[in-house]
Amino acid sequence: MNVTAFFLIFISVFMHAAWNFLGKKESPSSAFFLIAAVAGMLFCLPFIIFCGVAWQLIPPEFWKILIVSMAFNVLYYFSLANGYRNGDISLVYPLGRSLPVLLTAVITGIFNIGKELSWGAWIGMSVLFAGCLILPLQSWRDLKIKTYFSKVLFWVLLISAGTTGYTIFDSMGMEILKEMSFRSGMFRAVFYMGLADATIAAGLTLPVVCSKRERSEFKRILFSYSPYIAGVFTAAAYILVLLAMNYVSNVCYIQAFRQMSLPLGMLAGIFLLKEPCSMPKIIGMILVVCGLITSTLV
Repeated sequence: MNVTAFFLIFISVFMHAAWNFLGKKESPSSAFFLIAAVAGMLFCLPFIIFCGVAWQLIPPEFWKILIVSMAFNVLYYFSLANGYRNGDISLVYPLGRSLPVLLTAVITGIFNIGKELSWGAWIGMSVLFAGCLILPLQSWRDLKIKTYFSKVLFWVLLISAGTTGYTIFDSMGMEILKEMSFRSGMFRAVFYMGLADATIAAGLTLPVVCSKRERSEFKRILFSYSPYIAGVFTAAAYILVLLAMNYVSNVCYIQAFRQMSLPLGMLAGIFLLKEPCSMPKIIGMILVVCGLITSTLV
């Protein structure tokens, strides 16, 4: 990985951890992520307008996939808001970001989607799973079954389910767009991202409108800068990843380095939000990062 790719991915990693930090610190709510989705859509709007897509040629299957992806995205953001509301970012963020890697591998393996994973990848997944089991522990004495029956871990599982679902369906949607005429792969990805943010905003409108607390929170943060920065960071982070792909010999290096957002998110929670830190949490974080890197590079 050369210097240009390194800095592009480093900024992307910072942005991803930053928008999660803003969501936790400012307002862990569906209202926050609704405004962020609108901001992300507006950020991508120029790309959508000038990408040159022939709208009439987009098959109906694409729109069905986009709707299903939207449902999983709404589940993700709704669960993320509740996870941050009930737990620490130093726990929810690394677990919510790493577990989908394992779930996606299992589901794609069961339904024979994509290329079969190597034994090395499965070893990495096993290390990842071990790290996920250790992360929630405050001490080694907490290594009991009842430790994992908590409200926070319930939301983490829903976060992972939402992430896994939209990841799989987004890949299907992108495959359909590959067959169409776009100016570049980056425009294709930003086009899809803009449409996804639009549907996410539409989907999150219902839980916000139907909840008195969410409506009140929406009014409170509507003119706050945090959700808008979070929305732009969400979209821009992935664009930087796409740009970095032009400077590496293998995209696996990008996938591995992106996992540096996990310790960043954990450190932000511990040092900026003064969340508790334990030796099991540190060891679990190390195992999660090692497992993700091994799964990507082996």
